[in-house]
Amino acid sequence: MHYLLLRIGPLDCRGKYFRWPLKVDLKLLETARKLEMVQCFGIGYDHIDVKECTKKGIIVCNVAEIYSEPVAQHALGLILDLSKHITRADKAMRDGSWERKNWMGVQLWGKTLGVIGLGGIGGRVVIKGRLAFDMKILAYDPYVLPARAQLYGAELVSLEALLKESDVIVVCTPLTPETYHLIGEKQFHTMKSSTLFINVSRGGIVDTNALMEALENKRIAGAGVDVTEPEPLESNSPLLKMENVILTPHIASSTREAVEETFKEAVKNMIRYLKGERPYWIINPEAYNIRCMTR
Repeated sequence: MHYLLLRIGPLDCRGKYFRWPLKVDLKLLETARKLEMVQCFGIGYDHIDVKECTKKGIIVCNVAEIYSEPVAQHALGLILDLSKHITRADKAMRDGSWERKNWMGVQLWGKTLGVIGLGGIGGRVVIKGRLAFDMKILAYDPYVLPARAQLYGAELVSLEALLKESDVIVVCTPLTPETYHLIGEKQFHTMKSSTLFINVSRGGIVDTNALMEALENKRIAGAGVDVTEPEPLESNSPLLKMENVILTPHIASSTREAVEETFKEAVKNMIRYLKGERPYWIINPEAYNIRCMTR
């Protein structure tokens, strides 16, 4: 008998919210001794101990690409909002103010877009920035070949160069031990004071205290944040009172189309494995090789 685990995300296809699932950690894995496969509902797998799963020959799969478009769309929405003060101007009008001089925006046309992580989401952010606003594209991704960057019309550079030269920075990389707090005090000091900073990946990639300090001291012009550390933010978090930050509650991937397709593809992927076929989107192919030898 096969034992599979479908790791459901925070939304079901009817839009109802429920708690994040239990972590697939050592404690769970020691209990689930016959577990063969963990199927993520979505792209992120930072709640799963992939290293331990691999040791035990447990296959971990996500559903890559399906959420790439809505997340990239959300990133662009945050960029547009920050550059033209849309949310703030809307709130001011609803509060009875007709003030125009405070909402001087900046043009995106011809500016430099820096994308950290050139996977499915980062690639789509690049395409939107390049085609919609003729932006120069810089990318930082140590795991991407130059040929992939060229495909998107992006120039691969060091993280320091990207931070120093970009007018808009979008974080699209997964959260791993290597990327935890990848953006901290030093990195914010490297950015231009006019930089718009966007995070649609995971909150842990950015040092929250460093972000708050950068916004408070105007080391950057503004931030659009869909993910935070912790989630949700504490009720007394200074971020909630800052005017130069736009906050959304981890909804970048939330579209009806993407959620419905993700459920279907996640289940189909498990069925593939049950039929003896190689599943798609394997995070740890070493575990699949181990599993093939023991089946």
